[in-house]
Amino acid sequence: MRAIILSLMAAAALGAEAQTPQSPACAAMDQSLGDGLGAWRSKADLSAAASAGDLAKSELKIAAAAKVALLQTPKVDYPAPPEKPGGSVSHGGLLGFMVKEPGTYRVALSTPAWVEVVKDGKSIAPASFGHGPECTTIRKIVEFPLGAGAHVLEIAANAENTVNVLVVRKK
Repeated sequence: MRAIILSLMAAAALGAEAQTPQSPACAAMDQSLGDGLGAWRSKADLSAAASAGDLAKSELKIAAAAKVALLQTPKVDYPAPPEKPGGSVSHGGLLGFMVKEPGTYRVALSTPAWVEVVKDGKSIAPASFGHGPECTTIRKIVEFPLGAGAHVLEIAANAENTVNVLVVRKK
């Protein structure tokens, strides 16, 4: 009797496994980075600024990824208050970057942090947002229509004290 019960349980388990769709396994993370995201594989260390006055020390280069050390949210003086600033135990910061050619720019993040782009003290509405490509450590991508000139990347509501960031022009 015990053998029959074990056989039925094994058959039921096999049947359930056969009905569960399997997601494709990733042979290696961050190997298939298209759309100009290849720079994600190599990150420079960068510290976020606490205020707009400190942005010269926190300059992010377009198409160059960075591992950014963040500050506790209460220590950040955002030029434009983020829509979702996070709580007192979250992390954030500011990065400056220069756009030479107007267009749509993609901001890739390794976490689901809140991100906004500010120009002349005003937030720029994102054009779209979504997840990063499968089998990558890019968690979130937000696209912004940007004109030429200096911009501020505001990062807020991050649970961790670091985040990987990449800004690239969409082709």
